[in-house]
Amino acid sequence: MCSDTICGEMGAIYFMKIILRTALVIIASLFAGSASTCAEEGNAPNQSVNLSPDLLELLRAEMREITSGIQGMALSLATADWKAIQETSANIRASYIMEKKLAPAQADELEKALPGQFRQLDDEFHQRAERLGEAAAVHDSELVAFHYSRLLESCARCHAAFASKRFPGFASPAPQAHHH
Repeated sequence: MCSDTICGEMGAIYFMKIILRTALVIIASLFAGSASTCAEEGNAPNQSVNLSPDLLELLRAEMREITSGIQGMALSLATADWKAIQETSANIRASYIMEKKLAPAQADELEKALPGQFRQLDDEFHQRAERLGEAAAVHDSELVAFHYSRLLESCARCHAAFASKRFPGFASPAPQAHHH
């Protein structure tokens, strides 16, 4: 057994760790906000992925919705709004717009245009969103923060692979000349 002072201090330390993790998650989510700005600039997602203008606009709208949801989740995590996290996670899993607005011809175009790696990263992203919602359902702030950070990591991996022109920070640095 422990005294009230020791148990209280341990609880306070645990609580501070959660607060620090939450703050880091919020800061990381701010970087995700650049996706909405870039989506509005009119840049193609990647030279190797060619989409019709209508489908490209749907994809951009999807990215804007995801960005908004991810940013909102940071605040929801910091305020323990588990229901909002569950709802946003369900929306991400169900694809905000793409699933609802694709005509059959657009779905066929998308299937043919997107490389297998993109589809794999997208599938992992949606599975991570599901795990995030499950963690929120049981009010596990530490697990929610973990899955949230992994969700952002999924964004970064996909952007590095398919949108380095839109997000130049992901581009490989130019090789340095060797000097003696």
